[in-house]
Amino acid sequence: MKSEKSRTYRMSARAQAVEDTRDRILQAMVDLWLERHFDDITLNGVADRAEVSRQTVFRQFGTKEELLAAAARWAAPRMDEDRRVEPGDVEQAVHRAVAGYEIMGDANVRALQIEGKVPAIDEMLARGRGAHRSWLEAVFQPHLPDEEPARERMILALYAATDVMTWKLLRRDFGRSADDTELVMRSLVTSLIETTRKERP
Repeated sequence: MKSEKSRTYRMSARAQAVEDTRDRILQAMVDLWLERHFDDITLNGVADRAEVSRQTVFRQFGTKEELLAAAARWAAPRMDEDRRVEPGDVEQAVHRAVAGYEIMGDANVRALQIEGKVPAIDEMLARGRGAHRSWLEAVFQPHLPDEEPARERMILALYAATDVMTWKLLRRDFGRSADDTELVMRSLVTSLIETTRKERP
């Protein structure tokens, strides 16, 4: 009986060690993705950051592209949690969007620069666009028109107002602060809401 318990404990400890190693590798990939261009990331670099062997990384995830796709799926729930907002709260919604871009914005822009060349990045961008649209529909639901095509037009306008490229234009191209960027985005969103409200019958 004691031997059986000991064996079960060892198996559980090994499984936990494997899971911990996977998490370290995935976090290392996310960290490097935030810092570098995709072409400058290597499995050796990920292994060094995660303090494991390159073979361990390859055995767990395969190619760099497969690792990136896994890392994007792994990080998504935490990103979703960071963007959780009460429906209708415009100020908090824009604040959360800009805060997210302050962390991920430059990496997202780098990904857009090589869209169409790396399937894993194309998949990640498509998932991100879908997630952002779903977030907009949920957060701004109280402000959306009920009827089409007005509803769809407003969703697209909100998307443009809160897109990463709008953040890039303000933060990187025009050199505005994060606070200024948030103010401009909020004014765009508020104007859309007010204009749509006036147009309703």
